[in-house]
Amino acid sequence: MQLQWHIPSDLKAMACILETLEQAAYRWTNDAALVNRLVLAASEAITNAMRHGNRMDPTKQVHIVLDALDPHVLELCVEDEGDGFDRSRVPSYNPEDKEMLLQPGGRGLFLMEKLADQVIYEASGRRVRMRFWRTG
Repeated sequence: MQLQWHIPSDLKAMACILETLEQAAYRWTNDAALVNRLVLAASEAITNAMRHGNRMDPTKQVHIVLDALDPHVLELCVEDEGDGFDRSRVPSYNPEDKEMLLQPGGRGLFLMEKLADQVIYEASGRRVRMRFWRTG
């Protein structure tokens, strides 16, 4: 199973795609915890792609691929059309840091990296590949 979508950098389009992703994931597994992790990670990745990658430029799209690599691995790939970024240059969010708790943003990468079983940044940071492993 491989499904692909291309959506404009519009937060309204994201709401529709998240529902579609959820339904597609449930066709692969009935593990609600896994599906919830995938949908939340997708929300963060797509938001980052729109806001930081494409800078909310309506002429740029976000490309999304959901793929069952095998019976135990579901992969979500989100790619923007921006300039990319170097993950090592973005400070890691620390939930223990009281200063960071007060900041309105900066949690997206942290959440994606905690929710997915594996996160890979590719294409100079324009693409994030997240893998979710099914147990049982």
